[in-house]
Amino acid sequence: MLLCALPTQKLMKIRSFAGIYARKLRGPSRFIWTLDTFRIIVRGLFQFHRCGTRGVSLHVIAPHLHALVCQRVKEIVCHSHHNPRFAEDYFDLIRARWIRLPSLRSVLLKLQECAAYASLVGSTEATYDSLRADGVMSRLAYDAFDDEIVLLHFTHPGCHLRRLPAIPRPCSRPSWGSCFYCGEGLTDKIDLNWLPKFECLGDEGTSNEVMVCYSCVEEMADD
Repeated sequence: MLLCALPTQKLMKIRSFAGIYARKLRGPSRFIWTLDTFRIIVRGLFQFHRCGTRGVSLHVIAPHLHALVCQRVKEIVCHSHHNPRFAEDYFDLIRARWIRLPSLRSVLLKLQECAAYASLVGSTEATYDSLRADGVMSRLAYDAFDDEIVLLHFTHPGCHLRRLPAIPRPCSRPSWGSCFYCGEGLTDKIDLNWLPKFECLGDEGTSNEVMVCYSCVEEMADD
């Protein structure tokens, strides 16, 4: 294996920059949820499951959010290294042995946990504050819900400042990826449009571009 070909000293050096996401040398290693990664779960719940009249099943959402959380961990770990390009090149090589990533099951359990909180608040007199005060809700979950709800209240209609990429739709033809806004497979060169992910003028993330299909571009132009 290529991993075995790397000197032990270099492997330990690679492992050291992983921080809280570094695996233990011995025994099982559990993924540590932070506010940053937990907010992806809450945001996905609101965006895909509780939006509109027909929300997407949690079992369908979970694999998508699992990939997004893993990508976020990769970004955090690589950016913490003094040479991000080096870290990026070696991350996929070392992650199975040295990096703790959440399992699909753990992401689904977090989704179900958050869905239960949201359902209680939506169907009873309970509030997120009362759930937290009664010890039903963890501090981490409460902070994640609080941050996401505040964000929803302070963004303008149609704002995509913190929007997650759409769940990819099944595509029978080879594609270059999926549309950020609708999830449709990009199978034609006419679909390869690039737009800023953040649509708020003056936002620092205006240079972060995403792929958007031709239909979504036309719809935005009509709006």
